[in-house]
Amino acid sequence: MDHRAYRLTSPVASRRAKSWLAAAHDARLRPTNPIAPIDAPELPMVVSFEGLTAVEQQAALAAFPGGKRFMLQG
Repeated sequence: MDHRAYRLTSPVASRRAKSWLAAAHDARLRPTNPIAPIDAPELPMVVSFEGLTAVEQQAALAAFPGGKRFMLQG
């Protein structure tokens, strides 16, 4: 007996359907990504640079305007 689960719709169509159902029942969907409240500080973004050594990545991040909002991955 085959017990595999099959996806009947694409992830985009699934999100659209969930959004429609939430609106139909006067509900709100929780965001899937963390968003800082308007009065809170921004969440740091994790970045990485391909083809650079760790020292070069630190230097690139330090030279970038607004680099304090970013953290190196790893």
